[in-house]
Amino acid sequence: MNTWTCKGLALGLAGLVALGGCDEALLTTSGATPQEVRMVDLGSGAVTLVAPSGFCVDPRSTRARFALMARCDTLGIDGFFDAPLALITATAVNARSDGPITTDDLGAGSEAVLNRIEQDGITVLQVQGTPPKPSLRGTYWRAASRVGTQIVGLTLYQSNDAPAIGNRAAQLLIQTLERTRAQSGAPPPADNSATTTRNRRGVPLFSGLFE
Repeated sequence: MNTWTCKGLALGLAGLVALGGCDEALLTTSGATPQEVRMVDLGSGAVTLVAPSGFCVDPRSTRARFALMARCDTLGIDGFFDAPLALITATAVNARSDGPITTDDLGAGSEAVLNRIEQDGITVLQVQGTPPKPSLRGTYWRAASRVGTQIVGLTLYQSNDAPAIGNRAAQLLIQTLERTRAQSGAPPPADNSATTTRNRRGVPLFSGLFE
């Protein structure tokens, strides 16, 4: 097993979830069914999160509105194919309005937006900021989309030691959100144009997505 993935899972993501080492990963995921490691319900069943190709959900990470996905072999599960080494966090929050997702909603105050992609109701940002662990790259990707009554936010991190995947990160996040919308029975939003609208307090409406 790759050294980084063992250490990355053992260290976890500060403030998000505590994960065990490689031996524990093999033990705790070995009895899981294919469906249990490929998808998980969030938000009391309002959203069914579906992992992208080659990725699995770490069952130890799941909370009511949070889950972590990693390349399947790093969790002791066969079937990663050519998936890159990366960690993807997912959070679901109640949508507070019918308005579009904005670039402000996706970003944090200390992050610089390097790239933005809009596709079928999905907003993706490449940002530069401070990752939750020093061992992770300072450039990472965020994405969000409305899924029924929820907003699902994703963040993709890579280790400093892992081969950079560039724009492939955006496609992984888009695939995840498209699969999640389909599995959740939620069609793409009609309008997802990126604006800079804020609420009356000046705080992004979905600021809790990536905390």
